[in-house]
Amino acid sequence: MSNWIDLKQDADTGIESVRAHFVGHAYDPHWHDSFLVGVTEQGVQQFDCRRVRHRSTPGNVFLLEPSEIHNGHAPTEDGFTYSTLYLEPTWVDSQLRALFEHAPGDSLPSFADTLCHDERLARATALAFQAVHTQDLRIVRQTAMDDLLACLTR
Repeated sequence: MSNWIDLKQDADTGIESVRAHFVGHAYDPHWHDSFLVGVTEQGVQQFDCRRVRHRSTPGNVFLLEPSEIHNGHAPTEDGFTYSTLYLEPTWVDSQLRALFEHAPGDSLPSFADTLCHDERLARATALAFQAVHTQDLRIVRQTAMDDLLACLTR
């Protein structure tokens, strides 16, 4: 199977959703201006971030903050597939303020872990990705994203 990328952007929120598959070298070190919340669907996704080599397997959630340098590689022959949401910091801030009445002045999250083995978060990530990527009804997308943000802030 060769490399492929399916990229979409939600017209209402600006959230980008990417579903991709890579074999071998996936991408060189780089960063994003947005938060990345993704789930590994298939294979082993290996990447370096925060000076640690991570190996994400199906069901694992990876969390990157804006400007975190990372790379990507598939250490096994079958490659890896993942789904990721790119969340702009301004959108995250406004949504957290809407969800939590007493949000502090700087309500942007900070992720303690880059890689999580949390079934609830994995499910919320997958459902939010599906709702955004398939352009489900606005209320479905909003509910799924609210659930994801609630999981990320617990």
